[in-house]
Amino acid sequence: MNLPEIRQLKIFIALEETRSFTTAAKRCFITQSAVSHSLKSLEKQLGSPLIERMGKRVILTPYGEVFLHHAKRVIRELEECLTKLDTLKRWGYSSLRIGAPDSICQHVLPQVIKDFREKYPKCEVSIHLGDTAEVQRMIKNGEMDLAFGIHLAPNDPQFTFTPLAADTLCFITAPDHPWTKLDPTEKKDLSKVRLISYSASSETQRLITRHFSEHVVQHFQPMALGNMEAIKEMTKQGLGVGIIPRWVVKKELEDGSLIEHAISSPPPQRQWGVFSGGNKTFSLAEEEFIDFCREHLTATVEA
Repeated sequence: MNLPEIRQLKIFIALEETRSFTTAAKRCFITQSAVSHSLKSLEKQLGSPLIERMGKRVILTPYGEVFLHHAKRVIRELEECLTKLDTLKRWGYSSLRIGAPDSICQHVLPQVIKDFREKYPKCEVSIHLGDTAEVQRMIKNGEMDLAFGIHLAPNDPQFTFTPLAADTLCFITAPDHPWTKLDPTEKKDLSKVRLISYSASSETQRLITRHFSEHVVQHFQPMALGNMEAIKEMTKQGLGVGIIPRWVVKKELEDGSLIEHAISSPPPQRQWGVFSGGNKTFSLAEEEFIDFCREHLTATVEA
């Protein structure tokens, strides 16, 4: 099968967005008959009807819906490519779109981006805040180049996962919490405390739930928060027992505003890494950025 031309894709997208042959023709600066001819040629190439006419209205068939999704992606990625090429030709600039959760944005990326810009001053880095599921979706849609996340599930062929560092979770409490009076080796009774943890849809919360299930630990439904600072502040106020990685709460542990308690051995461990498209080949700048991330995340986790 011969591939459709870019012109045909643009005409079809215009027809779907305007739902009118006349308006689509005006948008594409061609005649109405040229729109009809392009559509017929496209349907013949694909061997599938793409639209149905309901009086003056244009409605997509199921084939048309599928084709539209991919046609828009092709046009979007081509336009993005041309923009990047034009920028490179004129200025030598490039860009890097990064997705990351709140904790990485706060504790790791500031130093990473500072070091990276010293080596690649003409590479513009943009950051999108989101959890693993959200940034994976953006990778899939071509809206993100690299995304920090936690690897739990079996390998998904849609993504490549590049490991960076692993961390472990711990309990935290206010200094006056009853747990602080117990022997550190004594097993904690979670059935009598309110846990303060991650949002239910997060990879970390799934890891925590799985850990407690495997160790047959009874506990209340946790107070679900999506922000590390919120977990720390709620815990400081004595509203429950927080679950958090030690490196995120290092400052509070040092100044005594929060107290660390070990989770039953072995504690839940998270594997951090960078997700990218399944068939992606890293540019030199992307490889360097990943190396900076590995260096700084490892140093932060182990500090």
